[in-house]
Amino acid sequence: MKIALSAAALAVAATVTLWSAPVDACGCFAPPDPTVPVVQAGERIIFATENGEVTAHIQISYDGPAAEFGWLLPLPSVPDLQLGSDEVFNVVTAQTQPKYRLNRVYEGNCTFDPSRILRAANAGAPEADSGAAGGSGSASPLVIQDSVGPYDYAVLKADNKDEMLKWLNDNRYFIPVGTQDAVGPYIRPGAYFLALKLKSGKSTGDLQPVVLRYQSDLPMIPLVLTSVAAKPDMGIQVWMLGEGRAIPRNYYHTVINDALIDWNTGGANYNDVIIAATKEAPDHHTFVTEYAGTSSIMDGLLDYPGRFGSEAELAAMPDAVSFVEYLWAHNFQIQSQGQQAFFTQPAFPATLDAILGRYIPVPQGMLDQGYTASGFYSNIRYFLGDFRARNPQLFVNYSIDYRPAEMAQEIFERVVTPAREASKLFAEHPYLTRLYTTISPDDMNKDPVFSFNPSLPDWSNVHEATLTYHCGSYASDQTHTPATLVTESGYAQIFNGGFGGGTFQPPNLPASLRVEILREEGAPETIINNVDVILRKAGGCTTAGLELSGAAALVALAGLVRSARRRAKK
Repeated sequence: MKIALSAAALAVAATVTLWSAPVDACGCFAPPDPTVPVVQAGERIIFATENGEVTAHIQISYDGPAAEFGWLLPLPSVPDLQLGSDEVFNVVTAQTQPKYRLNRVYEGNCTFDPSRILRAANAGAPEADSGAAGGSGSASPLVIQDSVGPYDYAVLKADNKDEMLKWLNDNRYFIPVGTQDAVGPYIRPGAYFLALKLKSGKSTGDLQPVVLRYQSDLPMIPLVLTSVAAKPDMGIQVWMLGEGRAIPRNYYHTVINDALIDWNTGGANYNDVIIAATKEAPDHHTFVTEYAGTSSIMDGLLDYPGRFGSEAELAAMPDAVSFVEYLWAHNFQIQSQGQQAFFTQPAFPATLDAILGRYIPVPQGMLDQGYTASGFYSNIRYFLGDFRARNPQLFVNYSIDYRPAEMAQEIFERVVTPAREASKLFAEHPYLTRLYTTISPDDMNKDPVFSFNPSLPDWSNVHEATLTYHCGSYASDQTHTPATLVTESGYAQIFNGGFGGGTFQPPNLPASLRVEILREEGAPETIINNVDVILRKAGGCTTAGLELSGAAALVALAGLVRSARRRAKK
């Protein structure tokens, strides 16, 4: 079986670039959802597989000098390379992001069942590892040398490591320290490498995702190679499009213990729980399913009637102000995914900012004063009009190189077409799975392969817990009223002294509820089941701020433990 050695490969000093805070103007946009944990993955990849072909949308994150940007990706066949869209990652991330919602209920009775923690089903899965072999060299490893968007790229044979690295060095492709050893496992006859660098004169602001299409049975993330530039506990986010739910074929699968989630803050500690859970899996090789269900959640978000207008209309704009205002009027800004509106700064995608910056730059004087590209472009008529007249010192030596036809062509090539192609991809594949893990360089010694198991159930990204206030028992106010927190998995914690609205602090429990193997058919096979450990440590609940005497508290807690164990045996 051919296995695709693809996905986020090697980006030197990889990091997630955050949009800087705006200075001026406001617009109608979506606020942060307080129930959504903030997670910044170092690698983000969208895979789709069909008829022996893999399509991979890969987001490239990099922090460093443009001249030292180097990206090397092992592949099982010669790829077709196109430009991708940062916006598709923004939107699919928002649509599938885990949410942790705390429902508050007020009643007078204290009833809960601490043994409702879900128990694992049985299944199993074989492990599949990536093969790696050496090979003899050839006169030249070069297969294709071309450019696309801001990149120069080359496709090289992976028959001989020394010849490939020599070609990259001779042709000024940056090779970071450690690459020579890391590429070793991928050197074999019939394999290839894609090498990417920025064109001369391009900046890191020009970086954008790439889309690869190549022949292969299964997609894979080359973590062994990624380890050269990885950081400790680096986040890896994978979306898989297909006919059913996706699985990590040669990695384990973890269901986290939601008793450790800080429900009162909307799961602000979510990523810490994931880090702890992954370290409990054998070899630290595991993924968590964050969403599995219909891909229709992406319908109408990237491309819809009227969005983007037309290239000809944009090219016909008479001046820079009307050009930029056309972009706003036709919704080139980052989409809000239909959430409740909030007044904050609208923004163009980074790729569009980079294009505009070459022709209609933000005045250096404004940048020195703390203004941002988002603030400038969202109010360009004002800034190039009244504001400029009142602040001429900020526009010294400022000029606009207005070339509307050239600008419109590049914008449609680098922004519009990638967004439309990504939208089609979600429409063509009915099922979407999001998987996540955190992993450190020392543990990047096996490349994860992904497949499908259509028999597995959907997995919601929305999780709910209930905090029940037992009114009238001991206190008249909410802060000191006894309460019981019951999580989605059935774990319960009693706050006899009142919840108090503070941060939820559970006892020292395992971060994983269970670790399992997922196969391409059948139910999961549990290899680590922490349910009994959790019940034994917490008795199905813990006590906080107890107003009972010490002896009475111990008796009550022991009763809960016995009750939980009796029920667990049924």
